[in-house]
Amino acid sequence: MQVLDFFISVEHADNSRPPEEEYAAFDLVCREKGYSKTGKIRELIRKLVKEELESVKVSAREWTEIEKGIKEIERGEFVTFEELQRGLKKKT
Repeated sequence: MQVLDFFISVEHADNSRPPEEEYAAFDLVCREKGYSKTGKIRELIRKLVKEELESVKVSAREWTEIEKGIKEIERGEFVTFEELQRGLKKKT
């Protein structure tokens, strides 16, 4: 899946998980509000990309990959946090 490949290729991928306190708070909010953690992460990524992408200089190749990833997310093609972790462990 392209989205997984994109995230695995990010520099310093070993820092992909937030500190335990932040993750616990995120988990609590999601459980209390009935949010899907994966869905909420996708929502936050889309928001960040929409707000910040214009101020970031990217190559044409990188932009193509970003657009491809955005379209995959919009179609509901994504990986769970657990799948992402497994993919990162395989790369190390």
